[in-house]
Amino acid sequence: MNRDAVVGTTVLGRPIEAVVLEPPKYARPRPPAIVFGAIHGDEPATRLQAERLIEELLDRPPGRETWIIPVVNVDGLLGGAKNNANDVDLNRNFASTNWTAAHPGGYFPGSTAESEPETQALVALIERIGAERLIALHATFRTMNWDGRGRELAQEMGRLASYPASGDLGYPTPGSFGSKYGADRNLEVVTVEVPYLETDERAWTDTRSALRWAVDLPP
Repeated sequence: MNRDAVVGTTVLGRPIEAVVLEPPKYARPRPPAIVFGAIHGDEPATRLQAERLIEELLDRPPGRETWIIPVVNVDGLLGGAKNNANDVDLNRNFASTNWTAAHPGGYFPGSTAESEPETQALVALIERIGAERLIALHATFRTMNWDGRGRELAQEMGRLASYPASGDLGYPTPGSFGSKYGADRNLEVVTVEVPYLETDERAWTDTRSALRWAVDLPP
């Protein structure tokens, strides 16, 4: 049974909406997966990917309970801004061991770790449902980036998408989602980086098979 859910609200009080897709009754039990897009509001291609994945899974259910959040940073997306309405880069706001208040321009991590309601919504959801497979949709690189124990999954997803897979984007990411849930907690984290900043159907067609694989049969 599929259902809609609201997992939190933004700084400006907008709902952060998710779709929950259930596996067939015969599927082997597996920890839930979460797929989320647009944690950066200036990456609308990731919303397209998430919405297309929902459409696909409504017809062909996933192999595990899957929560899809097309837009985490709703205020930023509607305003055409990378950061949230408090001008915080949400992907520097997680309470990882490497979180720091020091930052270059455009990467304000918040006054404290997990100060932002959008961050808090993701954190609470992961804790509540016990998700272990976490797929973050980003732009504008072209890679499957893994953290924690996500290497094998990222490599297979890369093969299916004809994207390279890497454990290092080449620059530090203090306070990132991958730092907290991959490096610190050793969960299965894959960041899907597509090279399309604006909405582009290729973001979906490139990654369709890889995203299906991520929510289907791998252990």
